[in-house]
Amino acid sequence: MTDNRAASSAARGASHTGAAAQPRSPAVLWAESLQALANLVAHDFRNALNAVSVNLEVVRSRSARGAEAAAIAPFAATAAAHFETSAGAGEALVALVRAEPEPVDVAAVVMRLSRLIAVGGQSRLQVVDRSGGRARTGAPGDIVRVAVARSVLGAVGAGESVACEIAADDGIFLRVTGATEVPPRPDSEVVTVAATYDIRIASRGQSIELRFPDVD
Repeated sequence: MTDNRAASSAARGASHTGAAAQPRSPAVLWAESLQALANLVAHDFRNALNAVSVNLEVVRSRSARGAEAAAIAPFAATAAAHFETSAGAGEALVALVRAEPEPVDVAAVVMRLSRLIAVGGQSRLQVVDRSGGRARTGAPGDIVRVAVARSVLGAVGAGESVACEIAADDGIFLRVTGATEVPPRPDSEVVTVAATYDIRIASRGQSIELRFPDVD
């Protein structure tokens, strides 16, 4: 089982167990979702940091031997690229660990997930933000992040490329689309808990569509 499928399956399996009894709190669901996200990127995160270390060691050793700049530059560039990606992922993970500022910016949550998942070396979460800066919702931070993260984890588990489109009109809309023929499925427990905060989640073909109430 791949890391992607393992993370999404773990998140769905545990939540379905809770759904058979009493739906759990947003805080509990978010802690579980955060763990699934960490499991998803852990291997790639280590690889990115190792690439920084290895290439910097080549730069150091060649510099010590007096090598020409042309023999050093490619390794320095590679180290810099991996550092930029891993630093962005690290910042995103720290932001996800901390309490979410309210009112919650749905677009900001999606962008953090995109930077975190990008540590795998390819941007697997393509984001199109059509909200014009109006993606703030009055729903609590934990349940917003749970709804977004579980939808993304479900789509990532179905394929390597996921598209997220954000729009704002009468509410904030997020469409999460997987790239394979296997359609992503909303998590039933998350759907139930989110509905109590006026967040609607539904499956539409290859997409999971979410509607969040705006700040008004």
